[in-house]
Amino acid sequence: MLVITSLPCLAEKLVPQRPPMLIVDQLIERLPDRAMTESIVPEDGIWVDADQGVLPEYYIELIAQTMAAVNGYDALCQGKTPQDGFLVGVDTFCWQEKAVSGEHLWVEVEKTFEFGAVKIFRGVVRNGAQVKATGEIKVWEGDTSAGGN
Repeated sequence: MLVITSLPCLAEKLVPQRPPMLIVDQLIERLPDRAMTESIVPEDGIWVDADQGVLPEYYIELIAQTMAAVNGYDALCQGKTPQDGFLVGVDTFCWQEKAVSGEHLWVEVEKTFEFGAVKIFRGVVRNGAQVKATGEIKVWEGDTSAGGN
């Protein structure tokens, strides 16, 4: 059954994370091998250090949650339950500019490789035209309900 779900779509409908781990606000674009989410940088919490500001891990998690939103959206549109997903690798990550609390960020991801349950995505985190971070993440997606197969 194919159910078309309109965009933007709130991330809480698409991903298993909940605050304070939920940092993607909404999926705003979904194309065949690309997607974009929107997020607002938190003022405090586990992603923010009083001395350093937003931690580098925040950007990696933004890209990973964008992929989880894509997984959830695709499943929702097909009337299915989203597959389990795990971040299994981070590669070529570069932090170019620190984000500040309250700032709007857009995360663009593009699938660059797929082999079975393993997928690699290139992600770019930006505030308008200003790039904050770029990198690749490797994810595993599959059904773990029957022991991981």
